[in-house]
Amino acid sequence: MPRKLYLCLLCVICLLGGCSSDSSQDQLNDAVRQLQRNLDERATSAVLAQLHEDFRAQGEYDRDWVRRTLAQVFVQQPRVRFITLGRSSRVDRNYADVGHSRAELALTGGDDLLPERRRNRPYSVSLEWRREGDTWKLARLDWR
Repeated sequence: MPRKLYLCLLCVICLLGGCSSDSSQDQLNDAVRQLQRNLDERATSAVLAQLHEDFRAQGEYDRDWVRRTLAQVFVQQPRVRFITLGRSSRVDRNYADVGHSRAELALTGGDDLLPERRRNRPYSVSLEWRREGDTWKLARLDWR
């Protein structure tokens, strides 16, 4: 009898786990993957939809800069690709509506976009996300 009860409880736990909504961490990971897909698909409007209204890159560039830059790169550099070499994301321990991601990115097919010293080196990118309801929006982007 205890074995049947154990199996029944195990099945219920598995079913409930399958029905539960995504955790904040899973949703953050999905947002990061979606940003990569949008860049791969050269979907400027979809990238802009993922940006927080107060978005800043390198502390000075705004959403309009992203729009202009992506439009220019995607039109003038049809072969440019953003390749993620590695990434990690986490929800902030102190603020549940803030997430952080780090990635190593390589840019290919856009040699005339990059200074000679950067052509064979990946960029280290830091992203800060803000949660709005069930959606993670990119608020800060910095790179080295």
